[in-house]
Amino acid sequence: MLDSLFLNPYLIFLIGCCLLFYGSDLLINNSIVLAVRFNLSKIFIGSTIVALGTSLPEIVVSIVANINDNSNIVIGNIIGSNIANISLVLGALLLFRSIYLEKNNKLIFHVCFLMLLTFLFYLSLKSGDISIYFGLFLISLFVIYILLSIIYTDNQELNEIDHFVSDYPILKIVYSSILIYFGSDLFIDGAIGISYNLGISNLVVGLTIVALGTSLPELVVSINSILKKQIDISIGNIIGSNIANIVFAIGISSIIKEIYFSYNSILIFNNFMILLTLLVFLIILFFKKISKIFSLLFISIYFVFIYLNFYNVN
Repeated sequence: MLDSLFLNPYLIFLIGCCLLFYGSDLLINNSIVLAVRFNLSKIFIGSTIVALGTSLPEIVVSIVANINDNSNIVIGNIIGSNIANISLVLGALLLFRSIYLEKNNKLIFHVCFLMLLTFLFYLSLKSGDISIYFGLFLISLFVIYILLSIIYTDNQELNEIDHFVSDYPILKIVYSSILIYFGSDLFIDGAIGISYNLGISNLVVGLTIVALGTSLPELVVSINSILKKQIDISIGNIIGSNIANIVFAIGISSIIKEIYFSYNSILIFNNFMILLTLLVFLIILFFKKISKIFSLLFISIYFVFIYLNFYNVN
């Protein structure tokens, strides 16, 4: 009975999702506790600590998939997750409330770095492989990004983040990381099993099922943050998660093992990712308010993306 249950890819996928979700939530809350103790601002917490925590499923899933020679899962997961973070997560946030953008050097800096990193990733995908040198380059850029973020960070409004309370945060971070590791392993096995059952390619699974599953932490954390009027954490989480996805999921994966793939199979989705990132970049740069009407735009874009996956991919 147990053997038949655990051979069921849908059950394996569901268990993996639960472990990823719970582990990520535990990691995020305790990471914020540590960040607050070090007097870091909310925009920094959202774009680095929280973003790294919510991106951990993508990172671990991509690394494990690359080690197991599932390069389509790696590339599809990151492109799909970055598209989902912007179109689905931001679209869902705007259903709850409009977002007023406080134009400051910190927000502009983070979104400019995201645009730069996405453009570099976009160009690297055209070659059909991602080498160890590009991975090292991404990690180096992220170090510079963190240093500049700290320099331009202030510690205003830290007293508002009082709903994240935890004892022994470091031990809980270790425990949550273990949950995420095993959850990612089950998640990949289940996703590949589902692709076989449905007769669809690993790339489509990576772009849709895996990407959506690993974006759940971003969605839940961002919605919770915006409901508690922590706008900086919500926006920072979306921007920072896309940065972390590229830097760590792609960067570390390629350092461990060079990634090879067919560019023709991802061409349309690569263009989709860069155009969507450019759209958000321009909105943040030139709009003072992202109204609820934009939620329809972003969610519609996500449904177009899903349509392209299942109907226009051979």
